[in-house]
Amino acid sequence: MLTHKINRTSSEKAKPIYSPLADFIRMVYPIGKKAEQYIIQNSFHQKISRGKYLLKAGEFCSHYYYIHKGVLRAFIKEGNKEITTWINPENEITTSIRSMSRSEPSLEYIQALENSDLYAISFESLQKMYTLFPEMNIVARMLLEEYYAASEERSYISRLPSAEKRYSHFNATRPELVNRIPLKYVASYLGMSEETLSRLRGKKSM
Repeated sequence: MLTHKINRTSSEKAKPIYSPLADFIRMVYPIGKKAEQYIIQNSFHQKISRGKYLLKAGEFCSHYYYIHKGVLRAFIKEGNKEITTWINPENEITTSIRSMSRSEPSLEYIQALENSDLYAISFESLQKMYTLFPEMNIVARMLLEEYYAASEERSYISRLPSAEKRYSHFNATRPELVNRIPLKYVASYLGMSEETLSRLRGKKSM
């Protein structure tokens, strides 16, 4: 049985005085000073280099990750083929929700597409927050609504009948990623070949 292990340096183990994760949550909904201090004390900074894996299929995920800097993608493998299931840049919370909520091995790989700075908090710590700080239940509801909408968006884009419509929709809704992410990952996410995506991008630029 594989378990996702987190290696922390001595500097990461030092008692923190600040966490961008707390800032992010405060922007979602106002939280009190005690809740903020709880987040600071129970979260930690983690760096991950481009190309490295935050999580691999078969491992168990036990943390939520706030992306302070960089881009992560998730993918599944079908034989030798990688199928990108989501791409998240800065100011997103990400995890393997199926693995964490069901205590099951992950089906997805999570990989850094850029050198990334993350702030992590454990599932257990977050569950305690819901009891200790009632306002966190509002935060959770608001984030759930946002990420359910994002899931619906991914479902919608995958069902558009033509490659051109899928690319046009992605270009309109995620313009910040169009020229930032390697072509092969965007193509994989949109369910088309690199050649098709390259041709569509060429048409757009004409």
